[in-house]
Amino acid sequence: MAVITISRQSGSEGNTIAQIICQRLGYGYFDKNMMLALATELGWDPEQVADISADVHSVKSKMEKILRNFDLPYGVASSGPLRTYLTYDEALSAAMVQFLVLSAYDQGNVVIIGRGSQIILGNKPDVLHVRVVAPLEKRIANWQAREKLTYEEAQQKIAERDAAHIDFVETYFDMDLNEPLLYDLVINTGKFSPEEAADVILEALKKL
Repeated sequence: MAVITISRQSGSEGNTIAQIICQRLGYGYFDKNMMLALATELGWDPEQVADISADVHSVKSKMEKILRNFDLPYGVASSGPLRTYLTYDEALSAAMVQFLVLSAYDQGNVVIIGRGSQIILGNKPDVLHVRVVAPLEKRIANWQAREKLTYEEAQQKIAERDAAHIDFVETYFDMDLNEPLLYDLVINTGKFSPEEAADVILEALKKL
């Protein structure tokens, strides 16, 4: 009943690796569909389920974060993993996603991409935390091939995504995304194909 969390740099093919692992192991893939299914099992209204993801996260200025302190409704917790500059809706969505990630962990046999899962499940047994990285030029080439972007457009897309991923983890978990101790395994897809990277992860999973 193991769980694999995958944190990935934009354009490093982490999603492809996750899909390969799910196919080989028959594991579930933690996405919005799984979140809705878990919410239904918990007796929640699926229409009220909100997702948070680094891929759609918007980087806010320090001033915006400071000003948001004054927007929190009275009685909303202002300490712990949810930072004080979150709005009520953001804090509620983050708490909901954390609960669903923990529910997915309880069920086991699942691959979770992002959403701070390497932090939420940081101290849980039977979880392998993986970080997928790649050289910038390879990531640019992947974005160009996938979205038919120019070199400059792909470079800008990666810069924006990288900044959003870092800010997401800092905003919701007060942690550094690049802290090496958050991960058990770091794989460079500049040297390994997605299939080979999946092989490495599955071999590490046997040792867990």
